[in-house]
Amino acid sequence: MSRPKTNSVINIVWSLGWPLLWGAVLSITFYELLNGPLDVENHPLLHRYFLGHPIAIATTVMFFIAMAALILRGVNLLGQQLVLSTFKFPEIDAQWKQEDREQASELLLQTESWSPRVITSYLGTRLTDLLEMIRSTGTAATLGDEMKYASERDADRQYEGASLVRIIIWATPMLGFLGTVMGITQALGDLAGQQIGDDLNGAMQGLFSGLYVAFDTTAVALTLSIVLMFCQFMSDQLESQILSDVDQQVEDALRSRFSGNTDGSSSSLSTVVDELVKRQASQWSDAIQNIQKQWQQWTTQQGESMGDAMSLAMISAMEKQTELQQQQWQKWQGLLQDNVQLLGVNQEKMNQQSELLGRVVEATGEVASLEQALNSNLNHLQETRQFEDAVISLSAAIQLLSTRITGESKPLDLQGGTTNRGKAA
Repeated sequence: MSRPKTNSVINIVWSLGWPLLWGAVLSITFYELLNGPLDVENHPLLHRYFLGHPIAIATTVMFFIAMAALILRGVNLLGQQLVLSTFKFPEIDAQWKQEDREQASELLLQTESWSPRVITSYLGTRLTDLLEMIRSTGTAATLGDEMKYASERDADRQYEGASLVRIIIWATPMLGFLGTVMGITQALGDLAGQQIGDDLNGAMQGLFSGLYVAFDTTAVALTLSIVLMFCQFMSDQLESQILSDVDQQVEDALRSRFSGNTDGSSSSLSTVVDELVKRQASQWSDAIQNIQKQWQQWTTQQGESMGDAMSLAMISAMEKQTELQQQQWQKWQGLLQDNVQLLGVNQEKMNQQSELLGRVVEATGEVASLEQALNSNLNHLQETRQFEDAVISLSAAIQLLSTRITGESKPLDLQGGTTNRGKAA
């Protein structure tokens, strides 16, 4: 199986040249805008964060270099996607019934008419490498393995292509922390150099300026690194999808042409493999049968030993259980006798309480008869008082009547007689 050569230092430098060039252009353009249209009077925050310290300027330049690399990568991916959507591989016809080497040679001749964009794309490079492998080896027996290796190689190339962006994403927060340390050091140095007692305002301004540098550089670095991470994630996802589409198209283009064509060595190899598989299957079958027999014997022996042990255990357990039941039954009998005695005592107490209740009932009847007699006496007494009042009222009325008739007042004798006091006078 063939392996491509690794990239040389010149190729690596060449691949880094364009991002560095375009990153420098973007940085110069940005700072020209800051010094021109985006002046400090209208945009003081931009000048504070991007021109406040050399660390902030270095962070900004690295950010634009990474963005240039991502933009160039995105343009390349758009071209790759265009190739995948427009490229058509020749249809299968009678000529594909030739040998693998001849088929690969015919297809390589057709690749010469491809455009440079197709040849340098993932799809074109993958197809060209695989066809050259088939033509050099004369067989497509290892086509599946070569396709897997080509896919892994492109994935590694994808990872290496984003190395610059990953380094900048890692280095940007480090620059921010370096600016923080330098800002705090500057603030403390200025504060120590000032005569606080003589110039307090100057000392505080120096302290604040150093703290501004410390925090501003960190804030800028973290913000720019977050933006770069998001853009890199989107680029990685797009490139992974493109590589997956390339794998599918290469599979569809080559598998159908070379899957059925094998030479004598491959056929003999398949025969040997089949024979080895059959032999291994028979060996496995014999081994499984022996294991089954041993398992049956072992289970039989274990069953007999377990049956004896279980019988002995059951006998001993039943004896212990019988003893425990007898002890428990004796305890229950003792408890029942105690309960019977308690019931007899309670019965005697209930009889005594019944006698007391009877006496209470008799006393209650006597009290009721006394209450009736008292009520009747009270009624008689009330009637007697009413009669006396009626007699007194009647005598008063008779006296009044006699006074009006005779003009004399005669006292009333309740015994039945009257006294004529008027005549005596």
